[in-house]
Amino acid sequence: MLLTVSLVTGFVFLENLFAQHLAHKTILSMAAWGVFAVLLWGRMVHGWRGQTAIRWTLSGFAALLLGYFGSKVVLELILHRV
Repeated sequence: MLLTVSLVTGFVFLENLFAQHLAHKTILSMAAWGVFAVLLWGRMVHGWRGQTAIRWTLSGFAALLLGYFGSKVVLELILHRV
């Protein structure tokens, strides 16, 4: 729920997605939101628990981690921007 609130408020206060170099963070955060949505759906519909739930949770966490730290790597190392 907090990820949804943070994405919505981020879009409200965002002036230009590409001028602020936030496209990587936004796309990866929305991907993480999708992974967590699938996790909740799978839990309710299919009763996912244990290994399956852990894999989906870690995948969502990895997407958020890449969005937070990985965007810096992309901007500085790959695109050579400061």
